[in-house]
Amino acid sequence: MKLKLIFHGFIFLLYAGCTTTHKYSEVKQQIEKADIISEIPVPDYAKGAEGFAGSKVCKICHPVHYEGWKTTYHSKMIQDPKSPGALVADFSVKSEHLTFDPEDVDLLLGSRFKQRFMKKIGNDYYMLPAQWNVADKKWARYFPQDEWWDNYYPQDWKQRPTSLLCDGCHATGLINTGNKFVEWNIACESCHGPGEEHAYAPGSENIVNPAKLPLDRANDVCFSCHLENTIPEEFWENHGVRGYPVGYKPGDDLANYKLSAPFIPGNGGNVFFRSGVGKKNRTQGNDFIRSTMHKRGIKCFSCHNPHSGKYTAMVYKPGNALCLMCHGEGSPSGPYVSNISEHTHHKPESPGSQCIECHMPKIGKNAVALESRSHIFNFEHVSPVQTILYDQPNACNRCHQDKTPQWALNALKSWDGKGKWSWNSALSALPETTK
Repeated sequence: MKLKLIFHGFIFLLYAGCTTTHKYSEVKQQIEKADIISEIPVPDYAKGAEGFAGSKVCKICHPVHYEGWKTTYHSKMIQDPKSPGALVADFSVKSEHLTFDPEDVDLLLGSRFKQRFMKKIGNDYYMLPAQWNVADKKWARYFPQDEWWDNYYPQDWKQRPTSLLCDGCHATGLINTGNKFVEWNIACESCHGPGEEHAYAPGSENIVNPAKLPLDRANDVCFSCHLENTIPEEFWENHGVRGYPVGYKPGDDLANYKLSAPFIPGNGGNVFFRSGVGKKNRTQGNDFIRSTMHKRGIKCFSCHNPHSGKYTAMVYKPGNALCLMCHGEGSPSGPYVSNISEHTHHKPESPGSQCIECHMPKIGKNAVALESRSHIFNFEHVSPVQTILYDQPNACNRCHQDKTPQWALNALKSWDGKGKWSWNSALSALPETTK
């Protein structure tokens, strides 16, 4: 319900930590004076998202969180190509895939791993048929043909509107409403839910704090976009075939709106390796729900800080310091050793003693292969066994590229310690041709 903004002549904004009281007119003036140079206008068809206030309103009470969020890639997912530094693609690089000019581009999508290009046609946007890969500085064809929804759309990029397939995870409010949004990018209300009522009558009961949600509902907030999925058919009649869970808002049970991408053990595909481990970006949730960490009650934002882009991937601390928040010598969470080399069998300063290189190796694809980190954490799922059985990249040979998976598995066996029974068992179960 639309909140009435006039009540007995004044509407007061009360918020935690504030030493003054703002009349609504004062709040409105602050919003109007805010720097809007870098803001991207919401298209006409999307205006009028009921119940949403926008991040500029959130900033008035939460300036520290807002300024931290502005340093993250979440705040820069969609950019104006004319904004300084926004365009990372090099249009001077020749390619058969590049069939358009910079002047054809109305909005940019992404910048860290790849950049895609949105063109407005009529009253919607469409993704132009090439993307720029940041790692190898090359153009590649962009036209999804292996997504679950592919057969439901024409084989023509000009007939695949981003409002139905992409924008749900790149615009705040569209997942909830299905046709309206308050702003481009993954802003405050993407995670906290509609905030208009909270902005003008603050209280913990009218806003969602994911940190206070039960484990599954808390992780669902992130899984709404970071879990490869299909959409239940009962939603198709009202919303069409969408790439995102229409109707979901933070705090809901996401399983009512979204189904995890199906996997049949031993079968590969675009989403998973034949072992079931994620093969591409956006499978973080699919991997994580299989992990011991998830089973022990860890939440996505136990490691990731959505209010800061200070460190890579929005983590709270860099490198091993993040993992040592919970793990370490003497920790009940392990590893049960006296020093890091006893656990890793590598020198302390080597890549082999970096937690993420063994437990979160880059085996998946973002724009190019071996760029996306696994989020399954359990080493056995990214061990040489998976390479031998399923031809999946493994943690050991990501560094030891001159060695074979068989060499790596035998090395693990020689370490003894906690995992020796697993590796002995794996060696015994391997096909004769690999022994």
